[in-house]
Amino acid sequence: MKKIISKRHPFKFYLTTVLGFVFFILLATAMLFIFKKELNSGALETKSYFLPLASLCVYVLAFYTVYKYYKNAPLLELDKQTITIGKQTFSWSDVKKIELTGKWNFSFIGSFPMEGFEIEFHDGTSKVIFDDVYSNSWEIKSFIQNVIIDKKDVQSLNATKVSINDTKFEQFDVFKGNQFTSFRGIALWGFIVFFTLMLLTKNRFPETKGFIFLVIMAVFWFIFFSHQMNYFSCSKNFFIVKNHNFLWQNKIFKLTDIKEIVFEAQNNQPNSLRIITKDFRNKLFSAGTLRDRNWLEMKRVLEKYTIEVRNECIPED
Repeated sequence: MKKIISKRHPFKFYLTTVLGFVFFILLATAMLFIFKKELNSGALETKSYFLPLASLCVYVLAFYTVYKYYKNAPLLELDKQTITIGKQTFSWSDVKKIELTGKWNFSFIGSFPMEGFEIEFHDGTSKVIFDDVYSNSWEIKSFIQNVIIDKKDVQSLNATKVSINDTKFEQFDVFKGNQFTSFRGIALWGFIVFFTLMLLTKNRFPETKGFIFLVIMAVFWFIFFSHQMNYFSCSKNFFIVKNHNFLWQNKIFKLTDIKEIVFEAQNNQPNSLRIITKDFRNKLFSAGTLRDRNWLEMKRVLEKYTIEVRNECIPED
């Protein structure tokens, strides 16, 4: 059996690291330019004497960003006998416990919870691997589940393909809020109405460049907030993700392919639902229109169909 080798994610690892590094470098350089400009003009204020020190700290933070992201995303290499994490190699026979789903703190400036998995060894060593920094984390987890834990010779990776026609005779429970009374719905349609009224009440039509800019802003605003307005349907056989405004969206999952569903909240984003399939692929769907009662009712229905639900954000009585 061939080895499984990790692949760092082109966007969530490389692009994020580069953007963070460039941002801090530009910020530190701007501080130095401000200090130099005030110094040359003879108008240097007392507080400006701290700018070189602050700039140095930000330069250090830029390189710390690169260091920390690489430290949190070591290269992995797995086969049936061993796993290599960075420069350390461990035998699978030395493993005490494996948790393939859950959240652990991704440490950077502070820490924030991120989906991943943990391997604990008999000598007390514990290694946490974060899903998002690898493009093939699902493949790594599938290998561990199927080959290492279940002792299968063949790694099973494919989920069942489903079309909307397969669901036509199903009876669904729908978990859907009202977008017009939700914060994000009000922000979306309030801006659209304001933009429309502004055009209709002006004495003259705006210039072409101004009009194009406003249209682009309105389209961006629509897509940004609509992306956070998913809702869900569940039958005894299928789970479907739909969207209030993207009416063509029908992302269908067979319940038998779902390993776990997670209710979570990320920073200032709306409550979201993460679907983890049995091949350990996962997708996150924001659902800003659902009330707590919708989430809890959906949890009850999913558990009725023996789907594991990990509730990380909705208060339960």
